[in-house]
Amino acid sequence: MRRHHGSETAGRVARLSRRGGDAAREPSPALVPLRGADANKLWRSLYMWLLAPMVVAIAGGAAGAQRAGTQGAAPGASAGALEAMTGDLRRLVSANEVYRAKNKRYAADVSALTGYAPSRGVTVTLVSATATGWGAKAVTADLPGKSCVVAVGTVVAPPKTDATGRTAPDAVVVCDPA
Repeated sequence: MRRHHGSETAGRVARLSRRGGDAAREPSPALVPLRGADANKLWRSLYMWLLAPMVVAIAGGAAGAQRAGTQGAAPGASAGALEAMTGDLRRLVSANEVYRAKNKRYAADVSALTGYAPSRGVTVTLVSATATGWGAKAVTADLPGKSCVVAVGTVVAPPKTDATGRTAPDAVVVCDPA
């Protein structure tokens, strides 16, 4: 019989077998059911590390498919280009908020945002930027005459999409139909 020195469970099993007892009567510490706050913490940590990323990925994919369907995106390259522009503008919102937290104002140029780069084939331009707000537009060669826009905070002239002239509510990306 192989013994694990220093292991509490192995020692308990060895003592019970010497006494003629049954090791199955005394539960192993690893198999004791958790109750109360400890069980709550365990399940919450398992959810956060294992399940939450999967739930977000599944929900994000479903929302992306629904969003593409509501905007009239055709399957193929145009839907991918629309998703790329939308994603780039959403990441721009986050990057500009980080910039503002550090510099007490919004960036006036995309190149000032460290770590931000638009997707291949997408051009993102900050149309206007002040200390209290900014507006941006994304265009791609895959969808000529179409664009996506976003505005955050107070903007004197919010950007408009190229084809339909739509403007966006605060921090919401709006695109022309593909």
